[in-house]
Amino acid sequence: MRYTVIYMDNKFSTQYIFMPFILLALVAPLMSGPYQETGINGYIDENGRHANPLDPNGPARLNPIFYAWATGIAEYSPAPGLDPDWTDPNLALGPATGENFDIVSLGDLDAGQIAQNLEPGRITFTFGDPDNGDDPNTIIHDGQGYDFAIFENGFVSLSDTGGGSISGLMFAELGYVEVSSDGNHFARFPSVSITANPTGKYGTIEISDVFNLVGKHPNNNGVCMGTPYDLQLLADHPLVLTGTVDLDHIIQVRIVDIPGSGDWYDNAMEFIDPNTWNEWDFYPDNHPIYDAWPTFGSSGVDVEAVGLLREQEYDADINLDGIVDIHDLLLFISAWQSHFGQELWFARCDPGEPEDLIINLDDFEIISRQWLREESWRDN
Repeated sequence: MRYTVIYMDNKFSTQYIFMPFILLALVAPLMSGPYQETGINGYIDENGRHANPLDPNGPARLNPIFYAWATGIAEYSPAPGLDPDWTDPNLALGPATGENFDIVSLGDLDAGQIAQNLEPGRITFTFGDPDNGDDPNTIIHDGQGYDFAIFENGFVSLSDTGGGSISGLMFAELGYVEVSSDGNHFARFPSVSITANPTGKYGTIEISDVFNLVGKHPNNNGVCMGTPYDLQLLADHPLVLTGTVDLDHIIQVRIVDIPGSGDWYDNAMEFIDPNTWNEWDFYPDNHPIYDAWPTFGSSGVDVEAVGLLREQEYDADINLDGIVDIHDLLLFISAWQSHFGQELWFARCDPGEPEDLIINLDDFEIISRQWLREESWRDN
């Protein structure tokens, strides 16, 4: 993951919204994998961009894109043998903190436990039920944009690859995410993981090779980001189609640890394979999921918080800071004319509906139409 940082004069005329082809800037992360989703900042500065919540002198405030947080635990079943120091599920309630150890762990099955067919660790969060007198605003519904985000305590591991470039890999402990509207039936988000080989104990992965698995965004050492989820991706799930899971009445979110041994699989066959450009086709097979395995101590997924997101009215707010402005335009330019699977591709730069997996004039038209529009929650 390489970053090129630029500095700009604040005097920027709106006329330049119509001149994207003469602005030369690279500000988006350039990753080797195709799944480059923006994480959700837990804390922001006065400009709406990421701030370090652990800096005592910093400007960090809780991101107003969040309107509620997990309120209770319906179930907590860690893997056998988890160190008891990491088994307090109440540490994952309430707002994200960015604290490395403000977590509950799910544990990590070892080879012997996998051979015994033991269940991976899991935890289920509640968000209120108006039938029981709870605030109805704490129910998750399928709104516009992302609906909730989960904070795990993965961290970026930087290494010099030579020639002055920096490759960013994540120490990430991955997990499945499921939702329920009755507490009994759960629909699991489909996922992709194209990490090709086992990583070994405390190994790292390229996070842009992973989609829809918790733990792919860093939340450690002053970087506080959550992995976002859009309930719309479950619209074709069998439990949703039968009405068993109501995407407008989600009261529980479950996280299930994935031991990174390769014995658990993704749902890649439900997704477009980026290598099939330009005759798009689906992956031919599902993939084994690899991450750091086996891990010890605070092993497996370490949950820090689960937050509910306000609706995002403007798709052109690429960096999710609540306003469509020059920062979004520069991200868009950095990905201009790229398609899904290319190095410059950046998923949120393709806001057109339906997504065509190419960043082009159709997408630019949306940015120009929404230029300087501001989300209602931005100044909360």
